[in-house]
Amino acid sequence: MIIDPKQLSEEALKNLIAEYCLRDWGLIDCESPLENRQQQVKTALDNGQLVIIYSQHHESAQITAASEITQTS
Repeated sequence: MIIDPKQLSEEALKNLIAEYCLRDWGLIDCESPLENRQQQVKTALDNGQLVIIYSQHHESAQITAASEITQTS
């Protein structure tokens, strides 16, 4: 299920973004400061390039590229 970022608390959104930045860019793999990466992710969420997916089965949420989501009718 896709979750609108506006439905999350500021703290929950911040934690998801931080987790995404550290998972996808690691601590050393990128020269850009963490704050810059977090802002890039926030912008990508706002633009729809990234989406928040909630798994009821795993009871967890994660950020992923919108292009990786397949919609079935």
